[in-house]
Amino acid sequence: MVDLKNYICSVPFNSLEIHNNVCFTCCPSWLPNKIELSEIPLKDVYNSEPVIDIRNSILDGSFKYCDKELCPYLSKLVNYGITSGPVTLKSNSTIDSPIVDNNTPENLVMNFDRTCNYKCPSCRVDLIVEDSKGIKRVEKTIEEIDTYYSQHVKTLYITGSGDPFVSVGFRNYLRNFNPKKYPNLKSIHLHTNASMWNKEMWDSMGNIHKYVHTCEISIDAGTKDTYENKTRIGGNWENLLNNLKFISTLPINVKTSFVVQDSNYMEMEEFYNLMYSIFSKKVNVFFGKITNWGTFSDAEFKLKQVWDINHPEHYLFKNEFNKIWKNQNLFHNLYEFIDNTNKTLI
Repeated sequence: MVDLKNYICSVPFNSLEIHNNVCFTCCPSWLPNKIELSEIPLKDVYNSEPVIDIRNSILDGSFKYCDKELCPYLSKLVNYGITSGPVTLKSNSTIDSPIVDNNTPENLVMNFDRTCNYKCPSCRVDLIVEDSKGIKRVEKTIEEIDTYYSQHVKTLYITGSGDPFVSVGFRNYLRNFNPKKYPNLKSIHLHTNASMWNKEMWDSMGNIHKYVHTCEISIDAGTKDTYENKTRIGGNWENLLNNLKFISTLPINVKTSFVVQDSNYMEMEEFYNLMYSIFSKKVNVFFGKITNWGTFSDAEFKLKQVWDINHPEHYLFKNEFNKIWKNQNLFHNLYEFIDNTNKTLI
């Protein structure tokens, strides 16, 4: 059995997610503790008491706030004793204090605009587009980032809450990006549905090109029908494929993500093969359990969770997953469903 006291995760010590009026020190699906910006100003958040409490839970080895099943790194460690990503042996880490220098994250996740052109059932009930008041709020938060964090931040992540090309605030920010404000910036990671990431859009953002080395494209389907009618309501499959082919020509490493649920799990292999055919070895294909962001009732969500052992299609899901989990460039948080006879990780 793995003793978590021997391990550490660096994420709460180097990252910050800024959402609308709240902050998180990791993906809120994996570490849900939120810091209210109405109580603690953004400039004071990073070494605030609730953040230090989270860091101490990592330092003491309890990981008491972390979801050890949904976090793919902890899931891999707990199920296989294998470290990956930000989770390492404490003896190999230099982290020994809950206080971070400069009161600034190295990695800043900009999730404070939920504007998107799709109405995906796993994410939202209705179409979300910021009005003029919301756009001003987004622009004000960007100004605060420029003021308090830009001098030291090394990575910008835009955005896990909506789409950076659809959002007026984020789109303008990327088009008018000023590198002089970010002297230590190494990379900008774009998280998008790729529906608007075409050559014309990309060419309008010349100042960010040298920083964009990685991206995540959220798709959740391997076929036109599932994409347009089940996981990406309002989506256009042909437009997506055209944009993916354009993105494949750029010098960018691509992560394509697939939220596993009852409506798409039969397409996991098809999705992997399609993504690999487009991006080849530049792609990392991620399969993750669906999270309930308040869009489903408890009964509805139970039907979505095909990995639940009591789900009527659980056996079929396991069969599909065990067809692909050994594929190269594949990442997931489904380790507990690997057949016992096939548990040698590659």
